[in-house]
Amino acid sequence: MSESNPADIKTQLLGVVRAINDTFMRGNEFDKLASFFHDAAVIPTRDFASHVRGRDTCLKYYADACSQMKVRALTTSGEQIDRFGPTAVLSYKYDCVWEYKGKTFTDDGREILVFVQDGENWKIAWRTMIPGSRRMESIPKEQEPSCNVEGSVKEICLDLMASSAVCELTTIDADGFPHTTAMNNLRCASEYPSLRELYEDQDNELLLYLSTSMYSDKMACIQANPKVSVYFCIPNQFTGLMLGGRIEVITDRTLKNRIWQQGWTIYYPNGPEGPEYGVLRLAPTMARGWLQGRPFELKLS
Repeated sequence: MSESNPADIKTQLLGVVRAINDTFMRGNEFDKLASFFHDAAVIPTRDFASHVRGRDTCLKYYADACSQMKVRALTTSGEQIDRFGPTAVLSYKYDCVWEYKGKTFTDDGREILVFVQDGENWKIAWRTMIPGSRRMESIPKEQEPSCNVEGSVKEICLDLMASSAVCELTTIDADGFPHTTAMNNLRCASEYPSLRELYEDQDNELLLYLSTSMYSDKMACIQANPKVSVYFCIPNQFTGLMLGGRIEVITDRTLKNRIWQQGWTIYYPNGPEGPEYGVLRLAPTMARGWLQGRPFELKLS
């Protein structure tokens, strides 16, 4: 293998990064990046709980994640390259402003790419990002979540579930302590319109589906003790709903595929068939909460 000029290597590696970031900014034509990735490329998820393996799978993961956001600004600096024979490590600092579902984020950190030499070319074999600080801008006042507080208590609860983007799941850990985690609310009509039909004509009107990693701490808690509670809240309206019962881990592949959403490869890199993708179902046996300054409890069959 011929010895390459260090300046030529730097130019080629930075050119690869520039092409990838330009594609990220545009949000399309991710397939044109295939020549920059090694056939056996690996991308670990941010928490390193799982890995995306293979060039085509990595490209799909990258495209699916990036297609959900709109990049407003991206700057890079502090590029560093270290070479070890046919292997080179490139890292650089990034600052990014991007939008996702009506919210604006600022993001900074370092990206690290490991290249391997393939003939005269260098290809990405491994990539990860080390995030720095992240700030989420406030939602405009007129977009703050709210629910209808007119009608029966059950109707108000159903409206609260349909309008809340996030709910809180509480499980019990191995030491008997509660463990609470914020979860995406799959009953939110504006965030998941394709799932609205799942909740129609159900025996339990307050039925709830949630998705989580099969490798998460909360899943370990659930498998040991399925007794959980889920809480919905609109603080500025002093309205809250707590659902309790035994939660079920769904194994039905058809149902899991039905619930799968575009962009979820950012959480479950191997797609709906991957081992890390989990779906939970709660048919609550208890419902109580707080409405307009007064507590309430719903009788569930």
